[in-house]
Formats: sequence, structure tokens, C-alpha cells
Amino acid sequence: MLPASWKPIDAGGLIRLGSPRDGGYVVSERAVRASRLLISMGLNDDWQFEKAFRKHADVSVVCFDHSVTWKFWLRYYVEQVLRLRWARLTRYLDYRWFFSRPGVEHRPIRIGYDQPGEVSVPGLLREFTGNDIFLKIDIEGSEYRILDDLVKYSDRFTSVVMEFHDIDLNRDRIARFVEGMANFSTVFLHANNYGGTDGQGDPLVIEMSFVRKDLLDPAKPGEARPELPANTSRLPDIELRYAPVDTNATAGVARALQAGAN
Repeated sequence: MLPASWKPIDAGGLIRLGSPRDGGYVVSERAVRASRLLISMGLNDDWQFEKAFRKHADVSVVCFDHSVTWKFWLRYYVEQVLRLRWARLTRYLDYRWFFSRPGVEHRPIRIGYDQPGEVSVPGLLREFTGNDIFLKIDIEGSEYRILDDLVKYSDRFTSVVMEFHDIDLNRDRIARFVEGMANFSTVFLHANNYGGTDGQGDPLVIEMSFVRKDLLDPAKPGEARPELPANTSRLPDIELRYAPVDTNATAGVARALQAGAN
């Protein structure tokens, strides 16, 4: 079972952005609209989240992914041709179109440390000096290098959407991160069924959405909560199980929601 502290609260005003399956996330619309900048860590061949974000909030978007270069696109096209995936052959044109828009940028830089070809979270925040930054993070295991800095600078962010990998090996690190983000609440958690499960049937890869508490909306009676289907339809979805909820923590959530509504 996953820790009770990871279980999403019953928040309202949630929307789904991005791809209908892998790459899509459930986020707070209020946090999106309150943001002044989207920093996206990890791109690959999917920028549907970033495109959808721009439709809800007219903000600058800066994406970081060192792996998306001309070599990436050469390999990509060879693979699509060999697999007869003709519809994907326009992906590069869409990439060029989106990242040529004013206020949208892709930097082929790794997230990590301040050294050639890389940048750290403090380094980013020295460049982007404003507050109200929305973070989307999918960097294939490198997220554990930046968790402490995310906690340290959490007051700069409206929301943090992140994919965690190798949950069985990193539960304690994720738990410390969730505890450290005391001014945020988890509003969504989804198992990525691409990653499989451990021996107990719990997911090895999860996606979580954290929202700053002053941007939380309480759920309205009868309000539909957006969901995400399985990341891939070729595998069964993974059922999430949580440890029993601490009643004291539940009372704290209610106070946080009330504070956000006010």
C-alpha cells in the first residue's frame, strides 16, 4: 500500500491537460491561471501538456530536455518508418511550429547541476526571478537529485506536477519530499502502468500533482473529478491502495481547503 500521506485530498476545480494517456496530468485550473511561467523538465516527443497549458494561461513556457536534438529526430523518423507509423511523421513539424511561438522555448539542457550542458534548480531560479512558477517534471529518475531544492524554494511555485520512478527504492525520499512540501497538498496521484508493479501489487512509477494551499478550491457537491485512463491500453491499469488515513491529518486537510476558499 502507498502511504496515507500521499493520498490526494478531495479538491475541486481540477482539469486534465495534455495527452489523453501517457503524458497527461490532472491539475488545478486555479493554479494554472495563477501562474506566470511554466517550466517543463522533460520533453521527448510530447508537448501536448505545454500546448494545453498555454490555452488556459497566456504565459511563457520554457522546456528543458538535453536528449531532444537533431540526432533524436533522426532516430525518431527511422523508427516511425520502420514501424509504418505514418501519422507520426508530422511530429517534427509540430515541434518546430510550437517552439517557434513567441514566449515558447526548448533548451537542450539537462536538469541536474550547474556545469556545462546542465542547470540546477537554484540556477534556474536565479535566471527566472519571479514567483508563481508552475513546474512539470518528468526526467526519468533524475527527479531525486532536485527534491531538496524543490522543497527549499517551494514558495516560488504555484504547483508541481511530477513523475516519480522506482517507487520501491525511493519511498522514503518521496515521503520526505511530501512532508517537506508543507505549504502544498496532493490533489492527484496516478499509477503509470508502463512501469509495472512491485511484489505487493503497488506501482513502480506514479504521477503526482501538488498545489499550493492558498490556491486550493474545495470540491463542490456533485462536481465530477477528472480521471486519466491507463497510460497504455496494452497493459491493465494499476489499482491504488493506501494505508489507513490518520484522522488528525484529515482534519488538517479540511482546514487547508477552508483557508484556500477564503
